[in-house]
Amino acid sequence: MICPNCQAQNRDGVRYCGNCGRSLTSTTPGMTPQPSITPATSLSNTAANFSSPQLTSTSARSLAPGSQLQGGRYVIKRVLGQGGMGAALLAIDNRLDSKSVVIKELVSEHTDPQQLQNDVRNFKREVAMLAHIDHPLVPNVTDHFQEGLRYFMVQEYVDGETLEERIDTAKQPLRERDVLIYASQILDVLDYLTQQNPPVVHRDIKPANIIIGAKDKRAHLVDFGIARADVVKNAKRRQTSALGTPGYAPPEQYQGNADPRSDLYALAATMHHLLTNRDPRNHPPFNYPPARTLNPQLSTDTERVLTRALNNDINQRYQSAAAMKQNIDDILLHKFGISIDSYLLNTSEQMTVPDPNSTVRNPVTSQSGTQVAIPLTPASPPTSPVGASNYRQLPPYQNYPQSQPIQPIQPTPIPPIQYTPPNQQSKRRNRTPLYLLLALLLLLLISSGVFAYSRLPHGNVQSTVNGNNTPTTSSGIVHGIGVTKIGNDTIGISDGTYILDPTSNDATFKQQAATALKRNDTSTAIADFNSALAQSPNDAEAHIYLENLRVMSSGSPYVTLVVATMLSLDNVGVGRDDLQGAYIAQKEFNDGSKLSSGYKVRLLIASSGSQAQYAQNVAQQIVQLAQSDKSFVGVMGWPFSSRTADAVGILGKNHIPLVSQTSSSDALSGISPYFFRVVPSNTIQGSVGAHYAEQTLHANTAAIFVDNTDPYSQTLAQDFQRQFTADGKTIVDTETYKEGKTDTLPASLQKALSFHPDIIYFSGYAADMSTLLTNLPPGNTTNILGGDALYELNGYTSSARVDFSHLRFTAFAYPDEWDILGQTANKPAFFAEYAHAYSTNASQVGYGYTRSDNDATLSYDATVALLKAANSVLAGGNQQVTPQNEQQALTHTSFQGVSGQIHFGTNGDPVNKAIVILSVDPKGQIGMELPVQGQFFT
Repeated sequence: MICPNCQAQNRDGVRYCGNCGRSLTSTTPGMTPQPSITPATSLSNTAANFSSPQLTSTSARSLAPGSQLQGGRYVIKRVLGQGGMGAALLAIDNRLDSKSVVIKELVSEHTDPQQLQNDVRNFKREVAMLAHIDHPLVPNVTDHFQEGLRYFMVQEYVDGETLEERIDTAKQPLRERDVLIYASQILDVLDYLTQQNPPVVHRDIKPANIIIGAKDKRAHLVDFGIARADVVKNAKRRQTSALGTPGYAPPEQYQGNADPRSDLYALAATMHHLLTNRDPRNHPPFNYPPARTLNPQLSTDTERVLTRALNNDINQRYQSAAAMKQNIDDILLHKFGISIDSYLLNTSEQMTVPDPNSTVRNPVTSQSGTQVAIPLTPASPPTSPVGASNYRQLPPYQNYPQSQPIQPIQPTPIPPIQYTPPNQQSKRRNRTPLYLLLALLLLLLISSGVFAYSRLPHGNVQSTVNGNNTPTTSSGIVHGIGVTKIGNDTIGISDGTYILDPTSNDATFKQQAATALKRNDTSTAIADFNSALAQSPNDAEAHIYLENLRVMSSGSPYVTLVVATMLSLDNVGVGRDDLQGAYIAQKEFNDGSKLSSGYKVRLLIASSGSQAQYAQNVAQQIVQLAQSDKSFVGVMGWPFSSRTADAVGILGKNHIPLVSQTSSSDALSGISPYFFRVVPSNTIQGSVGAHYAEQTLHANTAAIFVDNTDPYSQTLAQDFQRQFTADGKTIVDTETYKEGKTDTLPASLQKALSFHPDIIYFSGYAADMSTLLTNLPPGNTTNILGGDALYELNGYTSSARVDFSHLRFTAFAYPDEWDILGQTANKPAFFAEYAHAYSTNASQVGYGYTRSDNDATLSYDATVALLKAANSVLAGGNQQVTPQNEQQALTHTSFQGVSGQIHFGTNGDPVNKAIVILSVDPKGQIGMELPVQGQFFT
C-alpha cells in the first residue's frame, strides 16, 4: 500500500502511514506513483553554489532507478522511502567496488525561498550531527554533496530485515528474549547519543527504523530525522520524523519538547508492538494495555519496564537510557541467562550463566608444571570456580537498579520540560520565586529546631556544602557524618543514616532502614536491612550497616575505619567492589574475635562522587570525624590515584593514616609518612608490562595512548616507555586523550595504526579502552597491553564490538591465583567467606557473588592491613588505638595477603609485591599467565 502523501510503502490493512502518519484510507493498494524526474546524469554537470544553494521545492519528486550522481559514482537502485523532509534511496558506489549505500535527498514541501533555505540549513545540521556519530549500531555518514538544486547525504547501507518486516511476517508476538536483546542494543545507542553535546534525539524510533543486520544479527538504528535537540520546536508542517510517528511518539514530542527521554518512550512503544503484535498506529495514541493482558507469556519484569517507560509524564519514565538498559539486562541475565555485554563483545556465541550443578573438572597447570583437577563449582563451603585452562568468561556484574513499580498510564498533557542530560550539570541558575520562598522557609524551620531529632552516636543528617560553583542541596554535617548533594553526586560519610548507593536493587529497603535509624528505631532498621539483603545478598553497603548495628548493640569497644571510595555515576561498580572486600575483613575479624581486648570493627562509608576534586571535601569531613570520634583510627581508600592524591595531603597533615587498595601512581610513593598502599607503583607495573611485551609478545615497536592530566595514566605510560626504550625498543607514536572524553580516540587509533606498531600500550581505564576496541578495523590483529585499570570488567560496554582477545594487562590479583600456583589446599578463608556472604542460592554465581574481582580482593587486603596494625597496638598493652599509633604500627606490619605477601617499605609501598599478567582468549575468557612477577608468598 502506497501512501498518497509521501509515497512510502506500507503493508496492507494499516490505517495510517508508518512514515508520515497521514491517513491511508484514500490510498489504492498497489498503486505506485511514477517518478516525475528523468535520470539525473545531467545534474552533475549543473553549476551550483555549494555553500548557498538556490533550492526549489521538490516535494514528491525522487530519482528513478538508474539515475546517476557525482559523475556516475552513485547509481540509484530503488527508492527506500520518502517523507516530509527527505527521500531515502538505495544506490551503489562504483568507486568502492559497487558497495551498496543509502543516499538521503532533501525534499522540501515549501515554495517560499526563505523556507527552502531553512530546510537546507536543517538538512546540513543533520549531516553535521550524523557525521560526528560514531557507534557500531548506527550507519556512518560517508559523503555529502550538492548537485544543482538538490542536496544529498550518503550513509552506510545495513543489509538486513527491519523489525516491522519481521513482525509482519511472524503475524504473532516476537520472542521476549529477542526483543529484549534488540532493545538493549538500541539503548546502548541511545546512551551514546545522550553523551553528545548537545544530546542527540532520534525522534522517530519505530520497528521500521530498526534493522537486524543480516551478518551480525544486531539491531541497527537508522533514519535519523532532524535529530538535534535544538531544532525548531513549533513545526506547523505535516507529520515528519521531527514530530515522530503516531502510535510511537510521546505526547511532549507533539508539543515541540522532545528530549532523550522521548526516545525511551518510542522504544518502549516499539517493544510493546513487537511483544504483543498490537500495532499502536491502529489505536488511539498514548494508550497501551498492560502487555501481559495481550501476551500472558511475558514476564512481569518486562511488563514493568514497559509500563514505566510508557508513562505519559516524562518525569515519571526512566530518566536515562543507561537506567532502562540496566533493567533490561537484568531480565536477560536472570530469566534467560544472557549477559548482553558479553554477547556483544564476543559475536561468535552468547554467554550463559554457568550451570551451578556442574561437576566438571578441568585441569590447570600449577607453578611446578603439573596438572591439578579443580571442581568448577565446589561443594560447601562455596569457593571460587575454576574453568578450563585457567580462563574465565568475561562475567556480568550483578549490580542493577531496582525495577520500579508499575506506573498508571494517563493521557494527560505534558508541560514543556527542561532536560538535563545524565552526567552533565545544568548551567541554569534561575529559580522561580516559589523556590526562593521554600528555601527561606526551610532555613527558618531548621533555625527553629523543627528538624531536630535524637540520633545514634555520630548519627547522620542529610547535609550539603556549596562549593566548586556547583548546585548543592543545603543542610549540615554533624561530627563529620553527613552527605553533600552536588548535582547528580552524593558525597560524604554515612554511618547508615544515609544511603550512598541509591541505585542498587534493594535501595528502597535501605532507605527505609536509614529513615528508621534517623529516628533511633534500630529494630525497624535491622529488619529493613535484612529485607534488603534478602533481595540483594551481594550488597555490601547493607551488610556493613547491619554489622555496625550488631557492634553498637554488643556493648564491646570498637575501632572505626572509613572506607573511602566512589559510589556514583560511572564509578559505582568500583565502589561496590571496594565495600565487598572491606566487609569481608570486618566480618572475619568480628566473628573470629581477631582484635585483642574484645574490640570489634565498625566501618563508615565515604563516597567522593564522580569528580576527583570532591575527595578533598570528603577528606575534610574525615578530619572532623577524627576530632569528634575517638574510636576512629584510619582510612582504607581511595581506589583511584587522582582521588588519593587530592586527599592524602589533608589527611597526612592531620596525622590520619590512609591505606589505598589500588592507587598506583608513582607520585604517591613517599608522599606522606601517613600513606600506605597494598599495590606496587606504576614503576614496577610499567616495567613488568614492557618485559612482557618484549619477551612474550615479541614487540619491537609500540604506540602509546596516555592521558597526561591523570596521574595514574601519565606515570604508567612514562614507566612503560622508560623500560621499553631502555631495552632498545622503539615508541613509534604517542597519542594523548582525556579520560572519559572518547571522541578523539577513533582518529587517534587510526593515526597510531598507520605506524604499524607491534603493540598498542593503552595507559588508562576500561571505559575508554572499550571505545578503542569498538573502533579497531576489521581483521586487525594488533595486541593491546595496559595496566590494572583495564581489569574493571563492568567498564566494557556493549559498544565494544571487536574480539576482546586483543587485550593483555597487568593486575595485582586474580581469583584463581592460589589454585594456579598449586596452593589450593592453603587458600585463605577469604574465598569461602566471600561466597558465603554474597551468594545465598545456586543461581547466584560468578563475579560479585562467588568470585571476588581485583578491587574487592585488594580492598580486603588493605582493610586487613589496617586491622592487623590496630591489633598490634592493642596487643602491645595500649588501651586505645589512635591514628598516630596506628600509623606507627603500619610501618611494621607484615602478613600474607590474599593478593600476595604485604610488607610496607619506608615510602609506603609494598616491598616486592606480586604482579600477574592476564590475557583474554578468543572466546572472551580471562586467564592468568605464568610466572607471577614479584614475591607472592611470604
